[in-house]
Amino acid sequence: MRSEAKGAFLLAALVAVGLGRVARPAGGGPVPSAAGEAMGLVEITNGTIVLGVVPALGGRVAVVRTANGENLLDFEARRAQPPFPEPALETPFEPWNGRIVWAGPQSGFWSQQELRPELRLAHAGWPPDPFNETRRFEIVERTPTRLRLKGAPSPVTGLALEHDYEIVGPRSVRLKTTATNGRATAVSWDLWPNTRVRPEGFPYVPVDPRHAPRLDGPHAGQAEAGACASELADGWLSLPPGQQPQAPQQRLWTKAFIRPRRGLIAYFHGHELLLIAAPLVPQERIHPEQTFTELYRGAGPGSTILELEMHGAYETIAPGASTSFEQTLEIQDYDGPADAVAHRRRLALLVD
Repeated sequence: MRSEAKGAFLLAALVAVGLGRVARPAGGGPVPSAAGEAMGLVEITNGTIVLGVVPALGGRVAVVRTANGENLLDFEARRAQPPFPEPALETPFEPWNGRIVWAGPQSGFWSQQELRPELRLAHAGWPPDPFNETRRFEIVERTPTRLRLKGAPSPVTGLALEHDYEIVGPRSVRLKTTATNGRATAVSWDLWPNTRVRPEGFPYVPVDPRHAPRLDGPHAGQAEAGACASELADGWLSLPPGQQPQAPQQRLWTKAFIRPRRGLIAYFHGHELLLIAAPLVPQERIHPEQTFTELYRGAGPGSTILELEMHGAYETIAPGASTSFEQTLEIQDYDGPADAVAHRRRLALLVD
């Protein structure tokens, strides 16, 4: 399903070497690209913050770091190298990680398609759309600090996504996704950015005191699975790291559904604080199965994961019409210890 490459120049300019650098054309100007080229990591930077994207793997964000810092996202370097999985119905899900934008709600992943009717009838909430996970995106604009990607419509969701990634401050980036309905009939979806960060970090969400968070986990009688611990203090909900299953448990997991008092997720990793911000969407505009902010943590052999999630408005999108969702990511310095009390003390300094 790949198109042919348009020449060795583009390939040399756009194929990433590891997770470090990508060759740039002289002058750093826009780089055109054909969808389907076997591009690796493409980076943009202002010299202070670095954003890395893999256009050939769903246009996902793979790297968010300061110029001299560690990648805060959970992403393996080998996955930024070709060969890439094919965008096909038969492609099995793998933990490619990084930041991807899904179409929600989760119970509706397969609700608006006929390719896999058994999944539609079962209201299957897994796997996510394989075309969205592995789509080859075309680079339509590239400058040193901005990258715009365009994808084809998915036969599962009907949506064609465009990603606009731009560095907008010394240590901040704007991530905007626009979804256009490519079908001749209406579809109903929300946009769901899912950011998988390094699981050893600490996530926090400011809770609306009028609405208690809902915590989902293993059902009673599932001896092989247990719940990850959560903590709600000083108005912040956290799923702290460091937990591992104890026999007879084989894995731990917890999903937190949070109606926040502001559109913010804070994540501490070492001496850095990542802030993910977006305009708050009222709950009445969000699909009833979801909330604006969600956290997921899983722990166990081969399954340690931390997801920082937000949901946009659930909308019916007419043929040719579009919807969008935008987040801003900012990295700040943090000079305190790695404990919840110190973290909340630092978070108290943030202005609502």
